[in-house]
Amino acid sequence: MFEPNDEVELTYPESTLVEANTTFRRRRLQIREIRDLIAEPITPEEYLRRPLTQRSRYLLTAYDKDSKSWRQFYVGSSKEFLTDGRLRIALYEKGGTSPKKIVSRSFEATRRDRIALARAVKEMQEKDLAGLELRIIPDESRVLMQHPDKPKSARPKKSKRSLAAETFPRKEPAAHAVKAPAMSRRMTASSPLVAPPF
Repeated sequence: MFEPNDEVELTYPESTLVEANTTFRRRRLQIREIRDLIAEPITPEEYLRRPLTQRSRYLLTAYDKDSKSWRQFYVGSSKEFLTDGRLRIALYEKGGTSPKKIVSRSFEATRRDRIALARAVKEMQEKDLAGLELRIIPDESRVLMQHPDKPKSARPKKSKRSLAAETFPRKEPAAHAVKAPAMSRRMTASSPLVAPPF
């Protein structure tokens, strides 16, 4: 995606708080470091210090050429690479770069869910984690849900179907499941009241 020393332009919000009514402005950045929040996940202390910050997988440390200052930018908060900002609690082996186990539902980018995530993190900190480390990671596996539906022209034309194919509706649900595979999971964005599995 990006490399250190790359010069990029991002349309970035003035405020990165969840549910903030903010404006965006174009920023000219020279990248110094890139942090992948899967390989280097958020610690509980980092999360609890700023629980309402909109986060995504890649965090840039970059020089803002207009403000002439070093700052940090979550790529998924920009208009160009916008993500939905969901987070999960995961357990990592010491020094690990990928989660050993995901132990929570997906928390939405809302004040209510971010406060609920903070409570869940505090509860998990009091448990015996069998030598594993508690971390918070972005859940961007469902970013396809932001894509528009396929155009009708991509579907088979009715005129090319045989009469026997008119009974095709039984197969339609499978096509929808392929289009949005994440909706077949137990936990979805529409089930925020389901208790986390820990």
